[in-house]
Amino acid sequence: MKNFRNILILTLVLDLLQSIPLFMAMSGGEMKEMMIADMGVEGLAENTGAIAILDTMLFVFAFIMVGYLASTIYALTLKELSSLKTATFILGILHLAWTLPDFISLSTGSNAHPPIPLMIVSLLPIIGLFYVSKNGQLKTSA
Repeated sequence: MKNFRNILILTLVLDLLQSIPLFMAMSGGEMKEMMIADMGVEGLAENTGAIAILDTMLFVFAFIMVGYLASTIYALTLKELSSLKTATFILGILHLAWTLPDFISLSTGSNAHPPIPLMIVSLLPIIGLFYVSKNGQLKTSA
């Protein structure tokens, strides 16, 4: 699969799916309570200052995710090979930077990481983006 469009669409779909918990946690309710419980910090749920910091963190992460989505959508509009290779390489770096802390947490034995199946899914766009940044081809109309 050397087609830029296929990899970018895969990246967009997986990013959308992985952003759902983030946006659900921002709206509060059960997802936010589950996130707080998973953090394992005693008394966090009762600390209004800590909850305010968590809300700010979720807000910032949501904007970062919207930026990823917008960048991927923009990359889908590119038509030149060099532009597509550059865009997919930069998107690959950004996705790697976003997921690397999870893998570091896993390798150090910390529980502060998402479920392993989700971490594996998060690798798919990274691998695909780096692959097409080196080997991608423009789809030729025949």
